[in-house]
Amino acid sequence: MKTPQSSPPLPPVLVDTPIWRNYFLRAERTFREINALMDAGRICCTDLIVGELLGSAETEEEIKVLRDLTQVFPLLREPPGAWVEAARLAFRLRERGKTLPLRDAYLAFMAQAHGVLLYTNNQKVRHAQRALALTLNFFRPGRSSE
Repeated sequence: MKTPQSSPPLPPVLVDTPIWRNYFLRAERTFREINALMDAGRICCTDLIVGELLGSAETEEEIKVLRDLTQVFPLLREPPGAWVEAARLAFRLRERGKTLPLRDAYLAFMAQAHGVLLYTNNQKVRHAQRALALTLNFFRPGRSSE
């Protein structure tokens, strides 16, 4: 008798700052997607993203909610030399005539290093992935069950 094989768990998703901003503005599609990811326990975060969100907070209540992100969602730990590797990634792109801000290179590196999907609307990161054949995978909205 065969036992049904369970499918592997879906990978965590690192949500970029602009996506979070859309979520907090309750942009319908983003709000629905992020809530589905939250319900599935798939969201992770970085100090950089939380810091950027905190930097744009307008009230103490917003600061409290944003600080709680690191308590609610797993925090991706920064491996030694992460910023150096991000700078090297940005350099390799510049050699090919493309630019990628260091913060975006850092998020790409962190997502790749931790094997998580990156949920971003930043086309420069997507171009970088193709230009350098990075093993970076992206979350595709509308497919939260993948």
